[in-house]
Amino acid sequence: MPSVHIVEGPTIWIIGDSYVRRGRDRAAETLGHNLGMAAHVQWFGRGGLRWSSLVPWLFRLLRGRSAPAVLLICCGSNDLGKVKSVDLVAAMKRDLLDLHRRYPSMDIFFSQLTDRRLWRDAQPGRINH
Repeated sequence: MPSVHIVEGPTIWIIGDSYVRRGRDRAAETLGHNLGMAAHVQWFGRGGLRWSSLVPWLFRLLRGRSAPAVLLICCGSNDLGKVKSVDLVAAMKRDLLDLHRRYPSMDIFFSQLTDRRLWRDAQPGRINH
């Protein structure tokens, strides 16, 4: 009979783009799926994820589930060069505030955007405009 390992501690969701997917794989190879913590870590990574798709995807993931104690968001880098920076920041602030209002007991963390040397859809010198 296989043994079942039950992890006690908070539920942590890490949600975002392909960095999350690759981070999950790397964590499994090194620290373990739960990053060596006494927590239940769930990874939700989708390549090419853009900010405008993040919150609707999160709401779909939450259907029938309790909100996690901790939400770590790694998203937005794929928007750079496609969305004006000021518009992206405004959308992020609006959505993070809305998430906080809907789930006040959930701690929300945001990973900084990942800089790249080249942006596929951006004109050189125009990334911050």
